[in-house]
Amino acid sequence: MSLRERYRQIESVTKYSNYYLGKCYTWLSIPVTDAAARLGLHPNHMTLISLVLGLTACGFFYQGSTAALILGAVILYVSYVLDWCDGQLARHTGKMSPFGGWLDQMCDRIKEFAYVTTLALGYSRTHDGATSVYLWALGALFFLFLLEYYGQMNRAIPQPGADQQAAASVGPVLGRPTAGRRKFVIDFSIDEQYAFVVLASAIVGGYWTLVGIVVISALFAIYKPLKAWKSYFSMK
Repeated sequence: MSLRERYRQIESVTKYSNYYLGKCYTWLSIPVTDAAARLGLHPNHMTLISLVLGLTACGFFYQGSTAALILGAVILYVSYVLDWCDGQLARHTGKMSPFGGWLDQMCDRIKEFAYVTTLALGYSRTHDGATSVYLWALGALFFLFLLEYYGQMNRAIPQPGADQQAAASVGPVLGRPTAGRRKFVIDFSIDEQYAFVVLASAIVGGYWTLVGIVVISALFAIYKPLKAWKSYFSMK
């Protein structure tokens, strides 16, 4: 099988919440997934490597300097690319498992807690008396975990035409379309969260990154349940 055919095969099992944002990750994740498959790596290996890289990025965030924040942002981006790789590799090789899904979720939450905490610590270390950053960090953690909770709970809400969409999505509400369906969605999902943190931490620093997370995620924490309820009651 040629390189192009292998890449197309991996692309065919890639699942997107936002196709166009997803391409910002898959341009790198597909070659890495192909290499991992040829080396015989397990998807859980990719998950753990992603965790290690994510925590390494947080070590640079803790330093708080501009150069360290930029380097940390680059490493965090690569970490999340590998977070795409574990799912691609699992579907491409047929090595999906409940444990793998659990491990991926746990590592995501650890990385979220770590980057929010170290962004706050790094800013506090380089700015005397900047204790308010910890309040923004607390708010960021609350809303990030709340949005994740919404995402998990929304799976239980039935959607119109869910049976017909099942072949093209993981869940009826999450509706993560396959590569054949190009979709542009803005819902501050984990893909968008990482894109924002990577860009904001490198450009505006830790404090305003945390402020941005709180403001954006708070808006979506209001919007998402309203949208779900409207969809649910429209079926009655």
